[in-house]
Amino acid sequence: MSSNAIPSWPALAPAGPPPIPPSGREGLPSDKPAWRAAAQEVLRCRSAQARTQHRQALEHHVLLLAQQRGARLVAIFTPLGAEAESRDMANALLAHGFSLAFPRLLPDGSAMQMVPCAGPAALRPRPRTRLLEPEGPACAATDLDMIVVPTLAISPELVRLGHGGGHYERYLPTLRADCTTIAAVATGCVWQWGPQEPQDCRMQLACTERGLFGAQT
Repeated sequence: MSSNAIPSWPALAPAGPPPIPPSGREGLPSDKPAWRAAAQEVLRCRSAQARTQHRQALEHHVLLLAQQRGARLVAIFTPLGAEAESRDMANALLAHGFSLAFPRLLPDGSAMQMVPCAGPAALRPRPRTRLLEPEGPACAATDLDMIVVPTLAISPELVRLGHGGGHYERYLPTLRADCTTIAAVATGCVWQWGPQEPQDCRMQLACTERGLFGAQT
């Protein structure tokens, strides 16, 4: 297998599933807040089996891809609400010698940094919030070799829909061009969502509970 090959989990159909309207409404969402609400509903309704499969898929694929691409420093996330669990992925990367970084917001919440961290056990609660964050000095965005990004929904072209704070939208463009970007997203949230705006980021790959896939061409 070449160093840039995408491993099979099995493979997801290239186009992904079609858009699914939120339950109890007619038609598709008309704006980003409505798409976010629809995605949150999908996440809340996922079965325990789907959550486990997503956790295992992230652990398997991110580790394998980091090995194939010679990554050293991998940025991952701590989940909020019903987002995919990342602890097994973190521990697998650490066990195989990779260094980790986790996100941390500036005190005023205006921007996000990535901070090298020994692992999930070293994270500390952010005051007055549920966020778990690392301590210590931040690294430069250009130090990262791979980043796994929590994602509410993603289009078949891999344009990401986030929570709306804009932190990843501002951070991702500062990465090196060869940094591998992976969206962690539920299979049921691969949608042709819109409207999309210039600041919305296109990811290189996405990982759902069904596996890892690239953009529809």
